Amino acid sequence: MYLTPYQKKQLTTVFILVLGIPLTLFAIYKGVQWFTSAGADTQPKDVILANITTNSITVTWTTDSNVTGSVVPILNSTEGSSVIDKRGNGRRHTHYIELKSLEPGTQYDFKIISGGDTYNNTEGNEFSFSTANISTDTPTPTPVHGELSDTSNNDALLYIFPKDKSTYPVATVPSSNGNWLIDLSALRRTTNKSMYTVSDSTSLIILGVSSVDSGGFVEGEYGTIFSSSGKLTETLLSSGSLYDTYVSDSAKLIAQEEDVTVPPVVDDDDVYIPPVVDNDTDETFDREYELRSDLVWINIVSAEDTSLTEPDEYGEDTVMITNLTDVSFSVIWYSQESETGYIMYGTSASDLSSKGRDERDGISSQGEYYLHSIEVTQLQPETTYYFEVYSGDDVYDSTEEVITFATESSPPQFETVAGSMDVEDYENAVVIATFTDDDGIGSSGSSHPLSTLIDSEGLWILTIGGARNEDGEYFDKSNDDIVSFTPKYFSDPLPVETTIGEATSDEVELAATSANTTTFRRIPLLSDYGILID
Repeated sequence: MYLTPYQKKQLTTVFILVLGIPLTLFAIYKGVQWFTSAGADTQPKDVILANITTNSITVTWTTDSNVTGSVVPILNSTEGSSVIDKRGNGRRHTHYIELKSLEPGTQYDFKIISGGDTYNNTEGNEFSFSTANISTDTPTPTPVHGELSDTSNNDALLYIFPKDKSTYPVATVPSSNGNWLIDLSALRRTTNKSMYTVSDSTSLIILGVSSVDSGGFVEGEYGTIFSSSGKLTETLLSSGSLYDTYVSDSAKLIAQEEDVTVPPVVDDDDVYIPPVVDNDTDETFDREYELRSDLVWINIVSAEDTSLTEPDEYGEDTVMITNLTDVSFSVIWYSQESETGYIMYGTSASDLSSKGRDERDGISSQGEYYLHSIEVTQLQPETTYYFEVYSGDDVYDSTEEVITFATESSPPQFETVAGSMDVEDYENAVVIATFTDDDGIGSSGSSHPLSTLIDSEGLWILTIGGARNEDGEYFDKSNDDIVSFTPKYFSDPLPVETTIGEATSDEVELAATSANTTTFRRIPLLSDYGILID
């Protein structure tokens, strides 16, 4: 085909543009990557070991720059798989890595991978720790919870430990709205890793950390700074401080970049080159194939996505009062849409001037949920309170009434039960528990319902010592009495009944959906897809 000089010039210009634009964009992209990584300070600061048990440990640290972080565990000089941050493989200033499925009473080494760089300790060796030995002691769960303000981008850590630095810290990562939950029974002594029991007079330090050398703390006795339900009574605000000075030296490590040894250059004359083996062959052979047309295809995976997108039941009929005491109560309900929720309450039905917020809301922010859980505290005993529910743009028609119980002269022993619930959307799941007399010992009848929310790992802890009967008296329980757990989620739940003795001695596992509900699940690659070869 004949092309004029003008057409040739046009084709040349188009060719240059087609190749030049992608190459230019690629060069810009690589340049941005290089400048971003070159400016990042990846060195781990304030490396702290926390949550030591017989089979797990948590490694935490901070960095000056937003970088990714992971840990490589090493046992007997054999490296394991890299473990990423509990919150995902994103870039952060704070880093929280949980190592699980470890052996009791065993020493492990590990390396820290921070922003792609590998770090050891100051002697150039791998970091090390030892898990606790198996013990016959059974700790009593001591859950505490609160709110860490001024957190952003899910980038904060929280530690709790005695002021005398006698234990490794217990630690957690607050949720996106700053709420946190920690069990103080997980504290271990630095001397022998034995269990540590917290009493009302134990002086504790609570640290909130958002970046290198930036943290806030609250100090005080356990019985003073936490309420009877385990809630921190003081607001923990992030502020600048050298927080690592409060932590025991046994729990702190110092990192330096790994010394990468360059292998020696090998002379080409010393390299053995194996002879080339000719695998070519002229041999031919026949394969026999069988064409089957009578295969029966079975629907082994439902193609319909039946994942739950809204509650089966919602609205005013789902409003429920739980955790009723002499000075507090909770209100829970489900809404059709994910939305904000709160209640207005007061001692007069015509003057509802006090506001009850969702217990997951921040000081200046409100979250949107299907499940709403409002905790109202600092009430007067034996007093009638009225409240209205505000769910999204709706105000429920009914004005509800609740009467607080009388204050008992002798509070019962602090007691909890704990368990897990396999849910994808933990923010919209709640566990409700009631107790029923089954042996004629202690209280008769059933208790008023208790409720608790699920944390980001599907775990829950319920304080049951303060359960009341319908008359407001503490429910006197025995090990043979029945406890019914109702895991409310999007669909009709499957209640679990067991004895109180069994519930307090082992974790309770709950199902999120009913037997009549099918949820969409991704399955692994199958071996034959139902096709059998004879």
